[in-house]
Amino acid sequence: MEGGKYHVMMFPWLAFGHMIPFLELSKRLAAKGIFVSYVSTPRNLQRLPPIPSNLEGKVKFVEIPMPQVDGLPENCEATVDLQLEQIPYLKKAYDRLAEPFERLLQTVRPDLILIDFAPYWILDITAKFGIRTAFFSVYTAATLAYLGPPAELKSGKRRPTPGHFTRPPDWIPFPSLIAHRPDYAPRMMRNTHFPDASGMSSGQRAAKVLEECSFVVVRSSDAVEGEYIGLIQELYKRPVLPIGVLAPVPEENKNNTAINSSWSHTQQWLDGQKPKSVLFVGFGSEYKMPVEQIHELAYSLELSRLPFLWILRKPQGVDSSDLLPPGFANRTLSQGVVLLGWAPQLEILAHPAIGGCLFHSGWGTIVESLGFGHPLVSSPNDS
Repeated sequence: MEGGKYHVMMFPWLAFGHMIPFLELSKRLAAKGIFVSYVSTPRNLQRLPPIPSNLEGKVKFVEIPMPQVDGLPENCEATVDLQLEQIPYLKKAYDRLAEPFERLLQTVRPDLILIDFAPYWILDITAKFGIRTAFFSVYTAATLAYLGPPAELKSGKRRPTPGHFTRPPDWIPFPSLIAHRPDYAPRMMRNTHFPDASGMSSGQRAAKVLEECSFVVVRSSDAVEGEYIGLIQELYKRPVLPIGVLAPVPEENKNNTAINSSWSHTQQWLDGQKPKSVLFVGFGSEYKMPVEQIHELAYSLELSRLPFLWILRKPQGVDSSDLLPPGFANRTLSQGVVLLGWAPQLEILAHPAIGGCLFHSGWGTIVESLGFGHPLVSSPNDS
């Protein structure tokens, strides 16, 4: 207990698609009177949204130093900083957090630690201290069901070829359309079953977490995924607690003047658009869209004649002058806005001018979009 309060510690994987849901759950728990310590590396904690003023003192950010490993560029502490082929080295560095994490538990004893799929080594540490752990999945229950039971995550015996990943697995006993595209199936198979430069596959990591945690927390609900939630409880032989989709709410605190100043021009443009007329376009912080796809998407938006707001992430090594098709900016000057880099997505989604979204298929983005009642055109990417 921390000061007499129940203490939950959060330890997410180093990707913002994971860290943000962990933070959202932290805020929900803190609002219920639970003390939360949120553990990550310094640069990641600096980039997270600030804790709302009404929860200050109830959620504490705890830094542990980021180890350096060969193959991982300096100051890269999250997947967003890296190319796909560099992520195994981030996992290798993440595994080296075991020693500082154990030192942390020598001074801080939470009642429960919520962990992600990646830190399989935490289970041995928490066993020494008698601390309970739970796996918090930022993925849907349907995704977990598709990935399968721990034994399959470790061995891959029931899906030995990429073709097996292009159809629903045989352990789903009810009608399901869950499958991967043929072009992505080989990568999915490699990630799940074959060790990478870190020495472990994602499936092996998740299997140990699932076999040794006390229970599983899923960012979903019975109303949305009742059959799949029941199935993963059978597959894992662990209690599964659905906690809702955790749709985030824009913070009322508008004291961040840096964000306000960078956002003000776009907000003024949106204010001048008709209600529900603007298409909001974005493919998440993790996907590095090739410049050829950027050009195809740009031409499509131009031909649609719809007002658009496009949050675009510049690919590494691409000059800004080559990012968009020649003349695109001038031709669409009165039609839409392209923002490079970060933007306040929740504030944009909450704006009355937004009428629909063209996004990738990330569960977090789907939750946010539907939370504001926006129609969603989903275009899966390979991130």
